[in-house]
This record gives sequence, C-alpha cells and structure tokens, in this order.
Amino acid sequence: MSNLYIGLVVLVGLLVTGLFFRFIFSSSGNPKEVFESIDGTKFFREKDLKEYEFLYERLKSLYEEKPSANQRKENSKLGLSETFIQQLKVDGFQNLNLLICNKEQFKKLAELLDSSEISSGLK
Repeated sequence: MSNLYIGLVVLVGLLVTGLFFRFIFSSSGNPKEVFESIDGTKFFREKDLKEYEFLYERLKSLYEEKPSANQRKENSKLGLSETFIQQLKVDGFQNLNLLICNKEQFKKLAELLDSSEISSGLK
C-alpha cells in the first residue's frame, strides 16, 4: 500500500511539474506587442500609450529647465501659478497651511491630469 502511495505522489508531482513547464514556455513564447512613447516609456496597451502622450504633451511645459516667455505663457494658460509649479518641482509643501492655501491650484492640476477626454475617444 505504501508503494502505491509513493508512486501516486511521484506521478502527481511529475504531472504538476510538466504542466508548470508547459505554462511557462507557452506564455513566454507569445511575444507581447510593446508601444513606446516619445520619451522612451514603454506600454503594453496602445490606450495607455495614447493617454500618456496626451498628458505628456499637455504638461511638458511645467518641467522645462529654464522656461522661456512662451513656456511661462503656456503655464499660465494651464491655470497654474509659477510659485505653485516651483513648489511642486523643487520646494515642496512643507507645512499644512501652505498645502491648504494651494487647494485651488491642486484642483486645476487634477483637471489637467484628467485624461477622460482622450479615453472616451479610444473606447
């Protein structure tokens, strides 16, 4: 009876191992399409790429090293103040009062980060 039990355990172990290897090699054999954005970021879904590129183009002026007059105009067009952008990039919000005082700026930033207008076109 114990030989039968050992044989059954070995058989089940071999079967599970075989299924495991089959799963590994079958899923790695199907290369997934990769979409690459303009800055080199990679995505597995085209929808994610489109959303990223939409937001990237919309917000890239915020992170220019030395913003020109045109870029400053673009930032003001986005509705964000230069001091808020500086705090986001460098200084941070070191106390609660400063964070609360910029509540409206955060709301504008959240609206800018909303990609639903591009998402609705991709569905």
